[in-house]
Amino acid sequence: MNIKKNFILILFLLLSISSVQASSYNEVGNGPWGIDQELPHLHRQEAVPFPQPLSASQKVCRSMIRFFQVYISPCDGPRSSFWPSSSQYTWEAIEKYGALKGIALGCDRLMRENGENWIYPLEERGGVLRKVDPIR
Repeated sequence: MNIKKNFILILFLLLSISSVQASSYNEVGNGPWGIDQELPHLHRQEAVPFPQPLSASQKVCRSMIRFFQVYISPCDGPRSSFWPSSSQYTWEAIEKYGALKGIALGCDRLMRENGENWIYPLEERGGVLRKVDPIR
């Protein structure tokens, strides 16, 4: 029992000493690297976040859209009056909002796919006047 108390006391002392040393390094320029310890923090602010991994449903939806874009759409030719195309818009919506909401946004976009200019700004893209409606 006495050995256990001594072990706990020594462990407590070691932890308290290490925490005192660590707290003295928190001030800029007081650490083992001096002023240069601030440099890694500058790079972290500029870092681009990694994209979130896709769920299984998002992967399935994206593969079906990709199949359409590669094999079916070239047979029909470019028909979309929007930029980006409805399939690309749905792809980006699924990536940003998830499979369920992305499919709903894609269906909404397909229902608005017509020749009317309505309220969308028009831009010339690829020699054709298109309605601009990016994903938000």
